[in-house]
Amino acid sequence: MGMGTRTIALVSMIGVLSSTVGLAKAQEFSDVSADFTTLNESFIRDGTFIPVPDVRNVEQGQNLSKEETQGILGSPNEAGSTFEDNNWLYNINLPLSESDYLVCQYRVSFQQNVVVNTDWRRPQCEQRYRELSEPQEYTLSADLLFGFDSASISAEGNEAIRQIANEIREYFEDPSITILGYTDRIGSQDYNMQLSERRAEAVATSLINSGADPRWIEYEGRGSSDPVVGCEGAVGNELISCLSPNRRVYISLYEQR
Repeated sequence: MGMGTRTIALVSMIGVLSSTVGLAKAQEFSDVSADFTTLNESFIRDGTFIPVPDVRNVEQGQNLSKEETQGILGSPNEAGSTFEDNNWLYNINLPLSESDYLVCQYRVSFQQNVVVNTDWRRPQCEQRYRELSEPQEYTLSADLLFGFDSASISAEGNEAIRQIANEIREYFEDPSITILGYTDRIGSQDYNMQLSERRAEAVATSLINSGADPRWIEYEGRGSSDPVVGCEGAVGNELISCLSPNRRVYISLYEQR
């Protein structure tokens, strides 16, 4: 379920882990099998909420001492891990939604007081961490979001943006959202810049009206910069049609904590 860049006609749904995935995959590990009647407090593991950007700052190949690692992640919180050990174990809570999370074991390995390896114990934790730490991107067609030469979003466009807002609120706790608007090269540079900014602002407003927190959002117009296609030699209606991929709005987001 990769959550990388999505290029779509109008909108693509974010693929995310549900809280049942962890339960389903946990059975692959023999150490989580137990007779229900024997379960007690020793089987219940809870972790700490460490900001995802902080975890990103402690990954394989980074030249960090134990003291620097402790300053970023805190002391290892798995029973038995001590400062003197070369393998530190953390129990980290990775959010699945506003009210659900995975408890994941994260190992930081040192050699000569330098981080030489990091890894998540279970694959579903690695997958969820990547979803939270790598920016996720939607590409929306401006032609389907807006009318010609307009920054007013269509009913279909608002519905698509509502779906995005619902997914953001469900699967992210504190996202950073960047909205970038683009036009084609037809028309003056100044006008295209203004139109692209009004369209980016309209998408931001629609997200907010659909429940996204305004504090999460930044928007910007980019005019006709960074074209996807050039369409050299095309004229008239052929040029307008050819330049369609350049008329777009990007929504990019990642988890801040």
